[in-house]
Amino acid sequence: MTMPSRWLFLLDLDGTLWDNEDISLLNPPFKKITEDTIVDSNGIKVRLNKDMVKLSKWARENGGITSTLSWNIPDNAIAALQAFQVIDLFDYITIENTHRKDKMIIELLEKIRAEKRLEFKPCEIVYIDDRDIHITDIYTNIGPINFLHAWVDFSTFEEAVHLITNALEKCR
Repeated sequence: MTMPSRWLFLLDLDGTLWDNEDISLLNPPFKKITEDTIVDSNGIKVRLNKDMVKLSKWARENGGITSTLSWNIPDNAIAALQAFQVIDLFDYITIENTHRKDKMIIELLEKIRAEKRLEFKPCEIVYIDDRDIHITDIYTNIGPINFLHAWVDFSTFEEAVHLITNALEKCR
């Protein structure tokens, strides 16, 4: 069995790509103080999760179309992505100040269909988040995508790659 040649990789930001639980509450501008740490204008530090950066790069190198999937104030989250210098990891930036991640995915799928002429079955979508509060709506309105609960289903880059590879290979 092999993985699909194209698949969709969705990555949450708060608590997943970085350690802060709500970047919307911080005050840009952000300043990079180390390779994996930024600070907001009030001195609050945010640390980047290097394994998630590595995973995003791996996804892209292995046929994944990459996108953020974040419930945040877009300006704050984009400013943090830019400060960390990781915004280019993503083909799409999907950030809205709404809890309806299912609707965000539907809009993203429509955009990809229009721009790239690609369609994805639910089993060709991988979504990583540190919380599972959106899954019922996503499964109801999109279908049984591959959800990986960060820090519960896996804790390392290698474990995540193994789970993603297995899930996508079953999609055929």
